[in-house]
Amino acid sequence: MDSKFYIEDVFVETQNEKLEIPNADKNKIMHTLEENLKQKNDFLNSEDYNNFQQLLVISLITINFSNDDPFFRHITMVVKAIRKAIKKRLTQETIDLQTKQEFKIQQSSLFRIYYQDINIGFITSTQQIKSTAFIFVNKNIFNEFVNKRMSIEQKDQQVRLTLYFFDINIQKEQQIQQDFKYQFMRNNKFKNEFIVLNEEIDQQKQTTTYHVYKPMDDQIYFVKRIQLLNIPLDVTFQDIFNTKSSIQDFFKIQEARTLQRISHPNIIRLYEWWLEIRNYQLFLYTQIEYCIYPGYISQSKNLLSYSYFYMNPMPQEQKSKLINEILCQIISGLECLQKKQIVHGDLKPESIMVTKSITGDIQVMLADLNHSYSCYQDLQKLQTKDYMEYKQQCLYALGVLLMHLILTFPGEPTLRNNYVTKFQNYDIDDSLSEFDKWAQKSVKNKNKEFSFFLYKRYMELAKSLLKKQQFHELHEVRTFIQNNKQFDHLLV
Repeated sequence: MDSKFYIEDVFVETQNEKLEIPNADKNKIMHTLEENLKQKNDFLNSEDYNNFQQLLVISLITINFSNDDPFFRHITMVVKAIRKAIKKRLTQETIDLQTKQEFKIQQSSLFRIYYQDINIGFITSTQQIKSTAFIFVNKNIFNEFVNKRMSIEQKDQQVRLTLYFFDINIQKEQQIQQDFKYQFMRNNKFKNEFIVLNEEIDQQKQTTTYHVYKPMDDQIYFVKRIQLLNIPLDVTFQDIFNTKSSIQDFFKIQEARTLQRISHPNIIRLYEWWLEIRNYQLFLYTQIEYCIYPGYISQSKNLLSYSYFYMNPMPQEQKSKLINEILCQIISGLECLQKKQIVHGDLKPESIMVTKSITGDIQVMLADLNHSYSCYQDLQKLQTKDYMEYKQQCLYALGVLLMHLILTFPGEPTLRNNYVTKFQNYDIDDSLSEFDKWAQKSVKNKNKEFSFFLYKRYMELAKSLLKKQQFHELHEVRTFIQNNKQFDHLLV
């Protein structure tokens, strides 16, 4: 196997560390808030107010924290982070402030922050803490912050805040009234309803994924935009919903329509879809659930990065229980898709998102469905041979996933595929011995006692799935895992 791996730096995470926050004096908090409100009212009624403009600051907070009442503590944390970010920006770009005392003297003429203008909440799909703050910034330095992103980190407390600065007076484009036959068109909807925090462009799939904030409900989402190349701009309602066309663009629209009706804890939720014409080109937009694992080491978006950063260092017993749970959740999601006559054609670690459930447990979700699966009108009409081949592909993909969960090798997909290919063709003891050598050389964040032989029973299960020897249906694999939770008596 080629040893050209890309190894990421992994920071040591203190296990089960909790920050001890003393109980705040409620009377003192109330006095502080009342005094701050008075200061705000005085400012709004002063002549200085005319020298300021408002900025929206959206903060994503990553923290290992346990406390029954984090509200005021987080508000003060956000205020300190915003002040630190503004000082950092001004010191670097605008004003030469040599000392902390100079900054302290000038800050009231540069910006104002009031507790009443900060809202602390949770991203509903991830439990990650976020805040929205409306701050006042002097007009002379206003443009230094618009559309800027800054990260503030307190390593001693394992706290990281990513702050996004936006002009709240964003110009909205007029919505165009359209006939009923064009009702699925929502020109300017994306620009009018969302604030873009970040974007990722996939040139190969001609797709852009936006990380967005929606002021209407104070929530974070992903919005995916994909260009439709072969549909005319004057496409009608009848064309979209009654077409029998085999053009791939129509399949993408039909897939979005289907996914909007699915609600399952292990399938990423699609809230809304619409079409827009931008620069004489047609685009499909899908608003989907924001899903990450909000860990301090890495805010992993998919199962590949989660398994590398978080599962690799785990001791055997903890990892084994987690592998069982993740596999059962994936199978549950796949079974739901089958019932809805949807075929997932690209099941891999990168297309499975990871987050925390409302109970704080791990939750995985099948994703990338709007361009990685094929939707058939009726699975029962498929030829038996084709349907059996699809089911075998699912089982094979589960085998590959299981190998990645046991130990994730960093590197490009082609390199990781070599890992799977060798395992299929080698004697199992020989391959495990070879893998241990690769792991020793290439994976620096594995558990110090890790050996593939400790997971031999799992690897035997993976080989059975890859060779398509024992299982024919997804539910057979799930039942097998549930009945053999400790894997004391696995395959012979």
